[in-house]
Amino acid sequence: MLTYQRHLRRSPRYEMASSQIPVSRSVLFLGRGFRWTQTHTERLYAARDRRAEHYLQPSAFKQWVRKKEIEWEHTPLLKQLVKLTARDSALNPVRPPPASGGDAVIHGVGIGGESNASMPLSDRVGHMVVIARTRHGKTRLAELLITQDIHRRDNCVIVLDPKGDADLLKRIHIEAQRAKRPLLIFHLGYPELSARYNAIGSFSRITEVATRIASQLPGEGDASAFKEFAWQFVNVIAVALVALGERPDFLKIRRYITDIDPLLIRYGHYWLDQHGNEQWQEELAEFRNAINVKSLPRVEQGKDPDAIALVRYLKTQVEFDQVLEGLISAFRYDREYFQKITVAVKPFLEKLTTGNIAAILAPDLSDEQDQRPVLEWAHAIRDQAIVYVGLDALTDPEVASAVGESMFSDLTSLAGHIYKHGIGDNPTQRNQKPPNIVIHGDEFSDLIGPQFKTLINKSGGAGYELNLYTQTWSDPIAELGSEAKAGQLAGNIGTVMIMGVKEIATCEMFTKQLPEVSVSEIMAVSGVTDNSEREGGISFTSNNQDRVSISRVPMISPADIVALPKGQAFVLLKGSELWKIRIPMPSKVDDDELPDDLGEMLRLMRQGYTSVTDWGSFNGR
Repeated sequence: MLTYQRHLRRSPRYEMASSQIPVSRSVLFLGRGFRWTQTHTERLYAARDRRAEHYLQPSAFKQWVRKKEIEWEHTPLLKQLVKLTARDSALNPVRPPPASGGDAVIHGVGIGGESNASMPLSDRVGHMVVIARTRHGKTRLAELLITQDIHRRDNCVIVLDPKGDADLLKRIHIEAQRAKRPLLIFHLGYPELSARYNAIGSFSRITEVATRIASQLPGEGDASAFKEFAWQFVNVIAVALVALGERPDFLKIRRYITDIDPLLIRYGHYWLDQHGNEQWQEELAEFRNAINVKSLPRVEQGKDPDAIALVRYLKTQVEFDQVLEGLISAFRYDREYFQKITVAVKPFLEKLTTGNIAAILAPDLSDEQDQRPVLEWAHAIRDQAIVYVGLDALTDPEVASAVGESMFSDLTSLAGHIYKHGIGDNPTQRNQKPPNIVIHGDEFSDLIGPQFKTLINKSGGAGYELNLYTQTWSDPIAELGSEAKAGQLAGNIGTVMIMGVKEIATCEMFTKQLPEVSVSEIMAVSGVTDNSEREGGISFTSNNQDRVSISRVPMISPADIVALPKGQAFVLLKGSELWKIRIPMPSKVDDDELPDDLGEMLRLMRQGYTSVTDWGSFNGR
């Protein structure tokens, strides 16, 4: 009983070195906890009763010490005493409350029945979302899950980190070294040391290139027309590049959306080589010689005379393909008008192709001097690699959002390919079962793009396991634009974990999934009745009763979630099992292992990079 009362005031310290984290082939370790039942709800109500208040409040002496610590901290002699009274030690009789804050009662009502909390690995294909406010243990939970995934070895682990958390990257680096697994780092904050990645170079349908770029443009009101024009012209350019056997990238898209004439000339000559007559070059030269630049109509002024001659010559052909039709259609726009209707996409492309990040977002695979590896999702999955993606969103959120959404679109496209053909391109690999693809996406609302719903809805069949982290449920609602769309997202998530969250709407999203339970309440009743009859010597009668009433209450309330200490959570497992868990905090051993300087760590990794030059022929995947 004394132990129970002590734990109502303070949860015991729970820390674990990463080397001690259990790794299983059948379950995912979440921490220590207990399954929450009606009994725990009843205990929680009883502990918060006014009659139990003295069990929870610190003694008057401890309260006096806390007040004096503030007064003494600037007194030369007494501040040494403050160091002793403020020490977080079990030997300290006036030990301060834990830094985790919150209400210890919530976990104290069941701490006697604690055991290791885990979820079956088979449930992970149903995806998991973790909701927690800033600095409340979300990153530590991610470290816990990622460490297990790395040491499980039968998967590809992908971590998408919009902020680019340095400590998380250091932890991943250390665990990858321990597990002796390949680690690939793409980091917009360290472009000179990062791997390279063409965000629009892989796709299942060519239209995905234009969609990934246009999705970053504003689409409200009059801006929607400019967005549609941008999509149309980017699609024309992408189709032409693929037809020429080239992978689209941001640099090429920017170059040709500024001046489409060179691309028209290149593709026109390519098409005439395939379908024109043997004298097409001489005939085209005659059209070119006939052009008088000074007498050109207004719509052709300022354009490349070679392109003008090519378009005039192609009109004499019986027919030509849709790629040429699209290029000619774009070419015929007045130059000033064309620049106006594409003005929305140009600043966006400038951001992606300016400075050092241009080389990592539009990699030149023919540059043998650049030894940085190229991130290809299919290769990374096939090699069961660990991939860390730091998007540096605090520096440039627009670029981070564009790259993050493109990665999700790329992974969605690859999921369809894996589902139909497996992970390999050759026949011997197509029947091979692909490894599980474990994706951890922090602040996932920043990564939501047009294909995100498809990814979370249908990627389980391709072995994708999504672990998504966010601060409130309102974040994806705001990004998707409606509660209905966010509801579709929630309907495809099998496991929900919620830590300390301040937003009541987010808390209610969780608590409304839980049933009501019956709670007993004891009420003391006493009374006195006068006796009007004088006979018998009885002047009054007294009555004392204990009444037990049953009421229906929510299993937990939003206020319980708001009051959770740091590192503690409620989690819904198997769809309906409510668990209350504590997440192990990192030990000092873990802190000592972390490199001091992230840049130096990346430079050392850079020395181990090898160039990959044999990427095979381009086939759209």
